[in-house]
Amino acid sequence: MRDIVSQVKKISEKICKELQLELFDVKYYNKSGRWFLEVIIDNPYDYVSTKDCEKVSRALEYELDKIDIIPSKYYLTVSSPGLDRPLRNINDFERFINHKVKIKTQTNSYIGYIKNIKNNIIAIDVNGKKIEIKFEEIKNANLEIDF
Repeated sequence: MRDIVSQVKKISEKICKELQLELFDVKYYNKSGRWFLEVIIDNPYDYVSTKDCEKVSRALEYELDKIDIIPSKYYLTVSSPGLDRPLRNINDFERFINHKVKIKTQTNSYIGYIKNIKNNIIAIDVNGKKIEIKFEEIKNANLEIDF
């Protein structure tokens, strides 16, 4: 299974690069007796459109049919990380300055707006109070939908 994911990642990264997109994640799993290949893409300059997903899906489908590495029937989905996407690295935090975020550390959970990043310290505004969190202390973080 790991071999399938790593090969799909390699192919997907190439396709995404050609389309000026980024590969966010690849998952291959069995759910209720059905195999799913889930490819998640991102657009570092804009939002991911349905056309972006369609282009990646068609190109990936073509490449996977050529090399035939997946032994059984599967369902391919190509999607975006979503509005509540995880923030996985310091670049993600920089990209989403002024966006609402939920950050969990070992001891606390914060919801606020990313204000700046300096020396791997993320400053967020939580109801008018500035909180600074070292990137290494973050257990997980994701964007919050801001209505």
